Amino acid sequence: MSGGKRFSNKAISLIFLICLLVLTVTAFAYVPKSQAGSPAGDPESNLVEEGKSLHFGKSFPPALPADSSHDYDVTKYILDVRLVPTDLTNRFRGHVTIHAKSEISLLASLVLDFVGMTVDSCKVNFSSTTFSRTSTKLTVDLDVPYNPGDSFNVEVFYHGNPSGGFYFDANAYGTPIYYSFTEPYGSRYWFPCFDFPNDKAYSEIICTAPAGNYAVANGTLLSVTNNPDTTVTYHWKEDYPIVTYLISLTVCDFARIDSFAVVNNDTLPVHYWVYHEDSAAAVVDFRKTPEMIEFFSSIWVPYPFMGEKYSNVQAELGGAMEHQTNTSWGFPMPGNAVYEWVNAHELGHQWWGDMVTCNDFPNIWLNEGFASYCEVLWMEYEYGLSAKNSQLAGQENAVKSSYQLPNGSVHYPIYNPPSNYWFSTAVYDKGSWVLHMLRYILGDSLFFNGMADYGQTYKYSTANTQQFQTSMENYSGQDLDWFFNEWVYSPNFPRYNWSWAETPVGGNSRVHLNISQKQTTPSVYTMPLEFKVSTTSGDTIVTLQNNQRDQTFFFLVTGDPTSITFDPNYWILSPLDSLKTFPYLAGDANSDGGINLTDIIWLVNFVFKGGPAPNPLFLGDPNANCSVNLADIVYLVNYVFKSGTAPLLGCA
Repeated sequence: MSGGKRFSNKAISLIFLICLLVLTVTAFAYVPKSQAGSPAGDPESNLVEEGKSLHFGKSFPPALPADSSHDYDVTKYILDVRLVPTDLTNRFRGHVTIHAKSEISLLASLVLDFVGMTVDSCKVNFSSTTFSRTSTKLTVDLDVPYNPGDSFNVEVFYHGNPSGGFYFDANAYGTPIYYSFTEPYGSRYWFPCFDFPNDKAYSEIICTAPAGNYAVANGTLLSVTNNPDTTVTYHWKEDYPIVTYLISLTVCDFARIDSFAVVNNDTLPVHYWVYHEDSAAAVVDFRKTPEMIEFFSSIWVPYPFMGEKYSNVQAELGGAMEHQTNTSWGFPMPGNAVYEWVNAHELGHQWWGDMVTCNDFPNIWLNEGFASYCEVLWMEYEYGLSAKNSQLAGQENAVKSSYQLPNGSVHYPIYNPPSNYWFSTAVYDKGSWVLHMLRYILGDSLFFNGMADYGQTYKYSTANTQQFQTSMENYSGQDLDWFFNEWVYSPNFPRYNWSWAETPVGGNSRVHLNISQKQTTPSVYTMPLEFKVSTTSGDTIVTLQNNQRDQTFFFLVTGDPTSITFDPNYWILSPLDSLKTFPYLAGDANSDGGINLTDIIWLVNFVFKGGPAPNPLFLGDPNANCSVNLADIVYLVNYVFKSGTAPLLGCA
């Protein structure tokens, strides 16, 4: 080794004497984690407590129970609207009937969310009543005080031009189109309501529009009436509970394409309402929708709105929106199915977002992260492993790009991020990866059946993150607090630096693999990490329970290792390059690429003066006896200055 012959025997003696003079200081001994009795398969066996103290926004407000968390419970909305596009000052005329019941004693008024437009009059149980307004609320005075469980009806008559929530527009072909889009809090701009997701109700929409238009809404079409005044009235009814932001209405001169899916031997109508000019392309772009419905029904619970329909309806959105039974589609129609993944995403929302709705928007990842993982599941099912991994890679790249922004959404947890990050990369793409990793932790059977159980438990209701965690824990029998703490309630993601080396043992090899986590927050991720070890005898997968910031593992393999691959099955979100070096240089205690006097001094300082440890520690164990002490210093002195035996890697 370089510099090994430049020192005299006198110098060697002096170095050795220095070592002997400090023998009274106790040496540090190490034991490989795999030999220390720690259960390799227990993710909580060595959970680092200081990591728990770094969870951002981890708070558990009481779950807001659906339909019972405010003064009243809306049981049904009936929206009767007339669209008069030619009246530029009063294009929208509304009459909303709200069926509700009191949740408190002596309820004397109904406070509704309502912004803009003019209220003409209000009624309670068909009799006129007084009302008052602020910029965001409409308060309707009730006829008598109502006690818990008492039911009543409120009607609101209003008109004007909505300042949001409902839009009068034209498509790229010049055809007029009128449509709603309200997530998260835009329904209050086109009808008075309780505009929060924790109160589901039934709904009906009755829409009168100029003849030549087709009005599409949630649920089932009850009737179409051609009126004498050259208008047409469509009456739709939603018989499943729905939240306000999922109530939708789209009106245009549509072409209609019909298909169907078969779910549990029952036929579900599938419709596409599209612009006439895009109808041929829509046949191609949406043709796999029935198969998607059948697939998602097979892995969770059957399509949640059987007896009604599923449809895609074009609108002038900047994307797409999962309105219940009635997805609004704003992506282009190229006729080559390039947006098939979007179709899978929006359809997936019929289960995750519509059937089970996030209790409030700080829990929106339960909608968007889940639907984003539906993209992955569809690609895996329809096109195989490569397509699945490609979809995951796209999401991982989005996470990486967000992280590289100084204030990117990934710097916040996916649960309860700042409100401007509710619909962000972290919520969508990291959220998808969180489910992917939960699937890895639990295995396919527990994951998919657990998701189905969660869906069945909160079907047609709402849920929050804590309830989802509890549901998956109850089904799987596993404590998942460690997983949710680091992936859901903490920001960022792990960055793994790892290195390996091997020592021949008979005809086999002893592999030494070091993993260092380099992220700042949280300080430690506890995860089982897979490595594919390729040897002269074949390949094998080794799973290592990584639960420390810096950790070394030892394991035997058959044959001579030729390469090791991190996360070969693509289960771990770690979008920054995982760095690796090979081989280690046995005895290179200071990791400078050579073995000389500086390594001896490094070990002297470490063993006797509390100096920094070799990294990984086994580089300072050249005699391979599983401890770092004076004997290793003597070993290096003999090697560097007396042509002694070369340093060894590993210990027996």
